[in-house]
Amino acid sequence: MKRAIRISILMVGLVGTYVAAAVQQVPAADGGPILVCPPRQTNCQMNLPPQ
Repeated sequence: MKRAIRISILMVGLVGTYVAAAVQQVPAADGGPILVCPPRQTNCQMNLPPQ
């Protein structure tokens, strides 16, 4: 009985992994990647498109 419970928990985890990998990623609001400043840059200005 314990073995059946362990197998079912492992199968749920395995199927959940594949389902999570199959879900499409949510795009950013502007349709592009998330813009971040390079490290060690003191003056950072991001050129975002007008909305």
